[in-house]
Amino acid sequence: MAGSAVRAATQVSPFEGTRMVQMPGTVKSARALLLVVGAGNIVAALWLMTAAVTLQTGAMGQLIIGLLLLAALPFGSLAAAAIVIAAKFTTGGHRVRIGAVVVGTLVIAGSLIITSTAISVKLHDGAWGIGVTAGALVVVLSTRQDTRDWFDRPRR
Repeated sequence: MAGSAVRAATQVSPFEGTRMVQMPGTVKSARALLLVVGAGNIVAALWLMTAAVTLQTGAMGQLIIGLLLLAALPFGSLAAAAIVIAAKFTTGGHRVRIGAVVVGTLVIAGSLIITSTAISVKLHDGAWGIGVTAGALVVVLSTRQDTRDWFDRPRR
């Protein structure tokens, strides 16, 4: 009995009165997933840009280089958005949470679009499922009640 009272007294509550002072675990998890999504998109963009740079120009070489660089653009944009939104989790408000939901939804949509191409079946062997899972987790974690409470808390 006394042990549980000591344990309860030493636990840190994310709330101080009516003001939340510590980021809940779901918010930390969503932020970490956004950083992972950003890093993965940076890798994909760099892979496409490296392929474009190392391609030998021939009859259609310049067109293919342009297409590879154009394909790298959404990956780079999504990486930038995910990293900026993750960086704003400590000070951001309601719009940051909505941005996280949008990024998660775009990751899901992009992963499903990639699966519809015939080349993705040969190259990725189901790696798109990681994108769908990460995007879905970002959406689910960003729409939970404690995450809403964190982003709707009063600012200093």
